[in-house]
Formats: sequence, structure tokens, C-alpha cells
Amino acid sequence: MNIFFWIVDLIIPITMIVIGIIFENHPPKEINEIYGYRTKRSMASQEAWDLAHKLCGDAWRTIGIILFIFVVVEKLIVQIDPASLSLINVGISLIALITPIFFIERKLKNRFGK
Repeated sequence: MNIFFWIVDLIIPITMIVIGIIFENHPPKEINEIYGYRTKRSMASQEAWDLAHKLCGDAWRTIGIILFIFVVVEKLIVQIDPASLSLINVGISLIALITPIFFIERKLKNRFGK
């Protein structure tokens, strides 16, 4: 059962790292409705689309690495029920996943308006 909680706790950080690397190195070339960082501002122009993927990729990769290290160290040090610790880690991970969106949107607004 312990391996299950390790997987649950690390799935978001690993996903953030992988998608961050993909967005930085191989972002979607054209604006589309299926794949990529899709918001009204990011889809307003090709330049905004490219910048959004660069910013999102960098943010998710960096935060994912930090989160991965944090979760591993925390799981090795903190001695509480694995299920409770997993809930805390997933909550922290979801916040870390969503938070960069606000900063990316603000940068897009400052640079491109609207």
C-alpha cells in the first residue's frame, strides 16, 4: 500500500516536469483547441501562444522539480499516516499546478493587452 501513496504523491510533480519540458522544447506549433496552454489570452495570437508555452513550460518544469524533491524528503521525514500525508501532498501539488496560470495570464495581459 505504501507504494500506492508514493505514486499518488509523485504523479503531479512528474507530470509537471514532463509537460514543462515538452512545452519548452516542443510546444504546439500552431494555435489549436486540443493540446497546449489554451486560454483566451494565449490563443489571441501566435506570439502570445508561443510566449505562454515558454512561460508555462519553464514554470511547470521548475516547480515540478522543487515539488518532487519536497515530496520525497517529506515522505522520508514526516511520520504520519500515509493516506493523510498523501492528501496534503496532492493538495499542495494542485495549488502548485494552478498558481503559475495567474502569473502567465498577467504577463500575457501586460505584453499584449486585454
